[in-house]
Amino acid sequence: MNPIKTIKVLSILALVFGILGLVFSIFAVIGGGAIASVSQNEELMSQVANDAEVANSLQEFNNAVGTDMSASEATAGAGGIVVLVGIVGIISAIFSILEGVFGLKAAKGDTNAAGKAFVIGIIEIVVSVLGLFARSNIISVIIGVAIAALYTYCAKQIKDGAATAE
Repeated sequence: MNPIKTIKVLSILALVFGILGLVFSIFAVIGGGAIASVSQNEELMSQVANDAEVANSLQEFNNAVGTDMSASEATAGAGGIVVLVGIVGIISAIFSILEGVFGLKAAKGDTNAAGKAFVIGIIEIVVSVLGLFARSNIISVIIGVAIAALYTYCAKQIKDGAATAE
């Protein structure tokens, strides 16, 4: 395995997924804000609350949670959650973009960038392992840890000068 070629491929994938994630996360923030702003429209919320299907669903939710939430409160809460998920997605996407940039610089022989890529790789391993607590899909966690470990190993090889272009 050639660490330079491997980190280059992993970095390009990180850049692509980072850019796509950034775009989708920005749309999530905008959409969540739109959902939350709809909750302020009293006329629309009264129409929604008077819909039998919505009223039944809201009543089931209130019974399950033990609250007495109105349709506008539920809509505002849902919008807030979507905004929060979008913000977390933006942070994750920026991290992926940085991973790609430092990895590509490391692939060109920049040992300083390789050091930064190594640190990002360590962080990625920790975040992937923490994914065990957030996800039920063990396969995706294993794949995430494996990719992070491979990226980190390649960055370490380049940083230490052990990798050579073949």
